[in-house]
Amino acid sequence: MFKVTIKLIFVFFITSIFNQSFSKETKFEKRLQKDIKKLSRISGFVDNESQLYDEETILDKKNTIIIIYNHGSYKPETRREECIKGAGRIPEAISSLHNKKIGNMIIRIYRMCSGVRGLSDHHFDRVHKLFESEGNPNGFIDLIDYDGIKIYDKIQQHLRRQIVIDTIDELAEKGYDNILLSGLSAGGFLSFYLTAHFPDKIDGSIIFNPAAYGGKLRKNSAPRQVLRDYWEKEMSKFTEINSLLFIHDEDGWEDSTTLSFLTKMNKVQTIDYTNFGCELPFGGKYNAHIFPVYPEKDSCFTKWEKKNNYIVDYLTKIFN
Repeated sequence: MFKVTIKLIFVFFITSIFNQSFSKETKFEKRLQKDIKKLSRISGFVDNESQLYDEETILDKKNTIIIIYNHGSYKPETRREECIKGAGRIPEAISSLHNKKIGNMIIRIYRMCSGVRGLSDHHFDRVHKLFESEGNPNGFIDLIDYDGIKIYDKIQQHLRRQIVIDTIDELAEKGYDNILLSGLSAGGFLSFYLTAHFPDKIDGSIIFNPAAYGGKLRKNSAPRQVLRDYWEKEMSKFTEINSLLFIHDEDGWEDSTTLSFLTKMNKVQTIDYTNFGCELPFGGKYNAHIFPVYPEKDSCFTKWEKKNNYIVDYLTKIFN
């Protein structure tokens, strides 16, 4: 089973995110290392039952397609998120692809648990005070914390980006050449961002109901709204992203209108499944957001997707 090494973690802190030197390790860095080490124990290759298995059983790396699944965020930034249950688990539409063939290539699923703790309450308090004193909601993008690290770099979503890229790099060093991302909600936003920025490392992505920072449709605090709008501004710089995107207009976080900056891009194949014939999970409006992961087995979403063969067709276009 693949595990993030302490050496890789050290490089991640010192060079990848902060790009600056510290005379001693900060309290934030120590906490982050602890989180990554713990989450690495449940990250790795999983079968169609989402059970970890030994990577040594993969003999032909060159003809292996890896789909790295990035879970959504369902806890506050102050809490570590594990990815093995509830909204954090892998959708059946993805896990069921384990050992499926695309031509002469075999699909493997990699569960990426990257939900490290991000900003604390005192960080958000500082940002709110900045808004009140300066009236500049964008000011906190460059705000430096007491330990010399930008607060923006401590946001959970941003920490997860580097963890995933470090994993991709290590897999590539082992000889895996065919890597895609997948994700739900915040994991979808994360996958979109990385697919756009690293097309040389990532062949494509399969995205379900992307949303982060509270979403565009919900009433957000000022800091979260700034982050959401800044993310859209950053992503709008791209004209194409190779991605398969599933969206639902009764999703209470993002819909086809708020995500139009993504759906209009070249190579983004958008599947609007608003009227696909399934009842909302638990009967609530916002619960359309979790269609792909509920229920865990034999879900209406999975049956509908397999009937239409969207994911397999998408993979076939990439690798055939």
